[in-house]
Formats: sequence, C-alpha cells, structure tokens
Amino acid sequence: MTAATGDQKKQYVLVPGGAGFIGSHCVIELITAGYAPIIVDNEHNSSAGCLKRVEQITGCQIINYKIDCLDLENLPNIFKKYLIYAIINCAALKSVGESVQKPILYYKNNVGCLLNLLTCMEEFNVKNFLFSSSATVYGTPKYLPLDEKHPCIGDTITNPYGKSKYICEHILKDTIVAHPEWNIILLRYFNPVGAHKTGLIREDPIGKPNNLMPYIA
Repeated sequence: MTAATGDQKKQYVLVPGGAGFIGSHCVIELITAGYAPIIVDNEHNSSAGCLKRVEQITGCQIINYKIDCLDLENLPNIFKKYLIYAIINCAALKSVGESVQKPILYYKNNVGCLLNLLTCMEEFNVKNFLFSSSATVYGTPKYLPLDEKHPCIGDTITNPYGKSKYICEHILKDTIVAHPEWNIILLRYFNPVGAHKTGLIREDPIGKPNNLMPYIA
C-alpha cells in the first residue's frame, strides 16, 4: 500500500469530517485527482473502519487525526506539520430533529468548528476553502424547484441546524470581503444518497439513522 503523503509535490487538502459519508467520498476523489488528503474527524458519527475501506479502494494509506475541530489547541499542529493547500469542510452535526432539542450544541459545534478553521487559515496562509452547507438555508421555498438564485431568508428557516449553516454562510461571505485573495465555495446539499460504486463505503451512521437510505442501502 502506498502512502497518500509520499510524494512531497502533492498538495495537501485538509478534510474535516473526512471519515463520514460525504467526506470519505471526497477523500477518494482527492486521491484519484492526485491530492494528498488529511482527515480530521472526532468520529462522533463515523468510525475509522470507514477509512480502512477507503484505503482498500484507493490502495493508499490515509493520514487521519482523531481531533475535534473545536480543539483549537491541537488543530493548529496539523497546519504546522503540513503545508495545507485547501480545506474541504465536511465536519458538522446534521440531525434536524436533534438540533431542535439541542440548539446550543449545534450552534457551538457547527459555527465554532468553522471559526477555528478560518482562524487557522489566517494564521497559516491557507486560501482555498470549500464549505459543506445545506439546502435548509433556503427556508420555506418561494418557488420550486429550488436553484442558486432562490433567496435565503433566515427567518423562514425552521430548525437550528439550518440556521447554523445560514450563519456559517454569512461568516464566509464577510470573510471573502476581508480576504478577496481567498477562494471560498459554498455547496448546498439536499439529500445525498447511495454507496460508492465498489459497495465498500456508504452512509453508515453510528446509532439510529435519521433518514431512510441507510436502512436500505
């Protein structure tokens, strides 16, 4: 098995939440495209077992740190060790129902993780950031189907999860004004489903799934 980090000419991409459903698929695509992904995941809703299967698919040894992005004491150490080219942030709590019951937890985690990553970007001169947002930021639809031109009206968002993503988007919009040399992309996911074509990785949450597909695929 080769190391995804062996070639010093490769560009390192930090993937917070990289052991999760979307993150693990991003890691595979990054390796396929010639990048060296570095995973940061607290394994709150994922496991290192997923990464073993990613290694099986790619034939590469994965760099993985079991670190919470809220841990601003240890998170910067990764930036000190590696010259990070970009960040693909897939780290977030994502249960709509749970967010209604635990709003403080969701704001602290989802917004706090983003702020810590942006703090490290400023300190270590990282200029490329892709944020996993959500279609929940559209709130109550004014028309269907939704598109990128649909307004995002915070007052119509019905749950703290969606509001946390809405806040994060505004933080990033303010950040790009202050740092016009940065590249920031917001991706508003609806309901991504399905397994990798090998069948080795799929949505596999810890505990009871919050949607239908993990039960049947």
